[in-house]
Amino acid sequence: MIDDLNLFASQLVTLWVVLEPLSHLSMFLATTAHLNRQERHKVAAMGTAFAFMILVVFTLIGRLLLEAMGISILAFQISGGIILFYFSMTMIFGEMSAHPITVDPERRLPQLAVYPLATPIIAGPGAILAMVLFSDNNRDAPLSHHLITVAVLLLMMFVLFVIFWLSDYIARVMGEGGASLLRRVMGMLLAAFSVNLVLNAFQKWLDLPPI
Repeated sequence: MIDDLNLFASQLVTLWVVLEPLSHLSMFLATTAHLNRQERHKVAAMGTAFAFMILVVFTLIGRLLLEAMGISILAFQISGGIILFYFSMTMIFGEMSAHPITVDPERRLPQLAVYPLATPIIAGPGAILAMVLFSDNNRDAPLSHHLITVAVLLLMMFVLFVIFWLSDYIARVMGEGGASLLRRVMGMLLAAFSVNLVLNAFQKWLDLPPI
C-alpha cells in the first residue's frame, strides 16, 4: 500500500512538472482567443480527452512501438522538439500560409482540439517521454502499478480540463490584445523549450557536458 502511494505521488509530481497546468492555460488561452465561451468548453473537453487517449496509447505500447520501428528515445525527442519549434513559430508570427484555409464549421473545433491542443501542447514530447518511461519502469511490475500510472494521467487531464473550463473568466479580464500578446510570449518560451529538447538529446547522444 505504501509503495503504491509513493508511486502515485512520484508520478503525479513528475507529470505536474512536465504538464505545467499554468503554462498550458496560457497556451490554451492563446490558441482559443477567437472562440466564444461555449466553443472553448467544447475544445477543452475534446482536447483533454484526445490527449488522454494519445498518452494512454504511448503508456501501453510506446516503448514497443518505438523499438519495433527502430526509433530511439533520443530520435523521438529531437523530432518532437522540431515539431514544437515549428508550432512555436506559428504562435509568434501567425499561421505561415498566404492563403486562408476554409474549414467546415462542424469540423473546426475537433481539428483545433486535436492540433494544437491535444498535441503538441498537452501530449507533447515531454509528456509522451514521461509516459513511456513510466511504462518502461513498470515493465516487470504488477498490474496495479500500471493502473496507478493511468489513474495519475487521468487525474492530471481532469485538472487541466477544469483549468481550461475556467479560462473564459481569465480571457475576459485579459481581452483580445492581452491574449494576442500572451500567445507570442508563450511562443517564445515554447521555442526555447523545443530547442532545449533537441540540444539535450544531442548532449546525451554525443556525451557532451550538460548545457
